[in-house]
Amino acid sequence: MSLANLKSKSSVATLARELGLSRSTIYRELKRNTGQRGYRAQQAAKFASQRRYRPSSSMTAFAFAYIDYLIGLDWSPEQISGALTQR
Repeated sequence: MSLANLKSKSSVATLARELGLSRSTIYRELKRNTGQRGYRAQQAAKFASQRRYRPSSSMTAFAFAYIDYLIGLDWSPEQISGALTQR
């Protein structure tokens, strides 16, 4: 997101058009990464990388091992999904 566009008070619709994103994506980015000092791109990038590598709380070590086992049996993604929803 261009810091110059944010400082010039461009509308969210204008930013979305320029970046080729939807307005809701821009709103989510601003909401997620705007603090008391406003939107800070460097801080937003740091938070995004932390979120990217955080494992889902619902996935346990057992779940990963079970999925890996099913993949080893050449199960399709649909079969694996079905097996997981039955548990």
